[in-house]
Amino acid sequence: MVSKQELKAAGFGYRAKYIVGTMEALKSKPGEGAEWLAALCKVDFSEAIVSLCSLPGVGPKVAACISLFSLDQHHAIPVDIHVWKIATRYLLPELAGTSLTPKISNHVANAFVSTYGKYAGWAQTLLFIAELPSQKALLNSKEEKSPNSRKRKLGGITKVPKE
Repeated sequence: MVSKQELKAAGFGYRAKYIVGTMEALKSKPGEGAEWLAALCKVDFSEAIVSLCSLPGVGPKVAACISLFSLDQHHAIPVDIHVWKIATRYLLPELAGTSLTPKISNHVANAFVSTYGKYAGWAQTLLFIAELPSQKALLNSKEEKSPNSRKRKLGGITKVPKE
């Protein structure tokens, strides 16, 4: 098993102790964690979140990330300050200026799901990626190279009109 020091040296910083703690916690579960994690694919999303949050250093956002990327919970919305800002820009402008609380986080997740349906987590992921400075620069440079393009820019997201 990898040590906390090795993880820190690899750049994981403060997360190193949580990774080691999670590996130890998983070893005590059925199938050294493999069966336990596989079983989470078959439970309700809220039950998966509660189970994952029992692991060291795993909170609701990380649990939602695990659910989305590894447990086939395509509607899971990992809400952090960046996703909250996206939501206030595109889905819930009335929340601009409020603080991100657990209640607001649930409201944001529900807004994504009601807008984008069963694949809301992937829609949120695309919106998140589109907001990254490197992606904005890439999108802008491609638009500049294509002056006759029929693309329209909407709030940092490029849309192609239907023919």
